[in-house]
Formats: sequence, structure tokens, C-alpha cells
Amino acid sequence: MFVQSVKIENINGVKSLHLPLQRHMNLICGPNGIGKSTVLDSIAATFSHGAKAEIKRFLDSGQGKITVEAGGKEGGKYHLDVKNFHPTQEVLTGTHGLSTYIFSLKTNRTFTYEALDSISKDPTGNPSRFYQAAQVGISLRDTKNWFVNRFLYSAHHGSLNEAQLGNLELAKRCFSLLNPAFTFATVQASSNEIMVDTPTGQIYYEYLSSGFKSCLSIMFGLMKEIEYRFPNAKAEDFEGVVLVDEIELHLHPEWQAKIAGVLHQIFRSMQFIASTHSPHVIQNAEPDTVIALESVDGNVSRRDLSLYTGTFKGWTVEEVLEEVMGMPDTRTALFNELASEFGEAIDREDVESALPLYGRLDSLLHPRNAFRKIARLQLASIGVKLD
Repeated sequence: MFVQSVKIENINGVKSLHLPLQRHMNLICGPNGIGKSTVLDSIAATFSHGAKAEIKRFLDSGQGKITVEAGGKEGGKYHLDVKNFHPTQEVLTGTHGLSTYIFSLKTNRTFTYEALDSISKDPTGNPSRFYQAAQVGISLRDTKNWFVNRFLYSAHHGSLNEAQLGNLELAKRCFSLLNPAFTFATVQASSNEIMVDTPTGQIYYEYLSSGFKSCLSIMFGLMKEIEYRFPNAKAEDFEGVVLVDEIELHLHPEWQAKIAGVLHQIFRSMQFIASTHSPHVIQNAEPDTVIALESVDGNVSRRDLSLYTGTFKGWTVEEVLEEVMGMPDTRTALFNELASEFGEAIDREDVESALPLYGRLDSLLHPRNAFRKIARLQLASIGVKLD
């Protein structure tokens, strides 16, 4: 299953928004409070059941409505009506029978060391577990148990099926995808510890950086959830919908640029719908995968990016921030104020005021910033020559 479009009417702060979605990757950007998480939560609620505090009708409307058009084997139109404004007043009942195809990843994507004294078996396929996970996010606490279980049982012929063995090998490769200098080493049979080879030596996998752990939480979390729900499914071939809040969470800009491509490389049949605040994620995306939201006259709408027919891969971060993500200015308020005062002093040919303003601007600028040369030329125009 995959989502072809979502239509949101009178939900949270969104009066009316219709978003066609791409088959594999969708990256939603825009200012805080614009509705990025509302899009993700609306899709999740449509395929779940229970009280959903994040979803409520628009204050001035009588009723909210969500319509999701899906494709694939479970294709069709699915609707969810939202009548109440107070989050505890209503239990939302969506098409929760399809919640097994929805994988939500919230912002709590890290983990600390936890001893694994014993290996537990896979949880039973309780339907309520799946539709609750669509709302609150898939559990990451059992990820270590899943990996250790698969690794130890792989040594016993016939204990794992073909799909499980393939998923284990895929999981091992995940350690190296973002940084080839890191590789999976082993699982210590005596202590159930996952060990990773790094440039500085072998460490417990809980000792990896928060960025590394955030990525592994997505990768391993998806693999184990696919297996728990569909025991014979290969993760790289499975078709489902992954909802990721802040896909760049904890990542250095270098990895922010890679993360979307790496996830598509691993889960090549999955559909990702992710929110992001990162210009580096957008900079490395294809234009048709970017959904930029903006507010026009109090209504949330999709920013028109149709003029940009190429990719953003040659754009600067500043150009992405301004033209795609809607940031009005990439300079600080202090710089803009000083630059304005400096320009006014030049217009008045006021050398006494212009020189100290130039000094303050000079102290703020990057050593190779072109504005410095422009300012010096402006000073020369009123008779000031700097050494």
C-alpha cells in the first residue's frame, strides 16, 4: 500500500489542503506550526483507532475531515471524520485494519545502554498493537532484542526463514551505509552485546553517536516491525507507508544530505513521508519530492515550486532557505540594521558615521564575504580610502 494523496479539511490549523504524494519519497518543509506534523498525524489517524490528541477539528468549523487516497493492493479512498475540538472528547476510528502498513517514527529516536539478560521471542500479532503504533510511533525498545535474536538464531540451520536471514544481512550493512569506517563486528554470545568496529576500536553499539543511533533507530525499527507484522516479508521489497517526523534529527549536515537517499536505498519499495527543517535534506532532493508549505491569508497551502524544473543540488543553502523553505532573510537582524544604517550614511556622504558602522560590519562578516568589498567601494565613493 502507498498513499497517492491526502486531503485535510478543517483539521488543527489547516482549513483546506490537498497534497498529491510521490510513490517513494516525500519531504515536507515549512515554518514551525504550518502543519507538517498535521499531515503525518492525519494519515496515521486515518489508519488507526483510539484517542488522538494531535488531531482535532478546526476551532471555527463544525467538523473536520481527512481523505486519504491509497494505491497498491489495498488501494481505495479512506475517510476519517473529526467532530470534537477537545482532545479527550472523541475516539477516532479509522480503517485500522490497514494499520499494519503504517509505520510511524516520532522524534524519540535514540537509545541508551540496556543490558539484555535474555532473548525474548517475537510478540504476537495483536491488531491493537499495530494501530496504536500508527498513532504513538513504533516501539524502539525491543530493537536490540530483535537484532540479537536474529543473529544468534542464524547460526542454527532452519531457525530463521529466508526473509529473516536476508533482513539480518541488510541490518548488518546498515552500520556502514552512512560511514564506511564503521562496520558490524559481532554479537557477544555471553552477554548479548552488539559490537561495532570503529576507527578508534570496537565499541558497544549504544556508544555510537546520537546521529548514528537516530539512523539505526529508523532502519532497525522498520526492519523488525516489518518482520513482526509479516514474518515472511523482505524489508527491501516490502510496500508500506513510513511517516517520519524530523527526518534529520540529531544528524550533522553531511548526514542530513544523505539520509533520504540511504533510506530509499535500503527500503526501495517503501513510501516515505517525512517532515524536515533541514535545507541540506531539501538541497539533495529531487524537486518533485519536496512539499513546501506556506501560509497565505491565514490558509495553509503548497508553495509553487514549478518554476524550478531542475534539481536543487546546485543551489546554495541560502537559496534553498529563501526560495523553497520560505525563510525571509538568512542574515541576522543585527547585520541588517547595521547595513541599513551604513547605506544611509553613504547616501548622506557622512564619513564620521559610515566609518564606525563599517568597522562593526567588518567584524561580523566572513573573511571572504563579498559585502566587505562592496562596502569598501562605497566608502571610496565618498572619499574614504582604506589600507
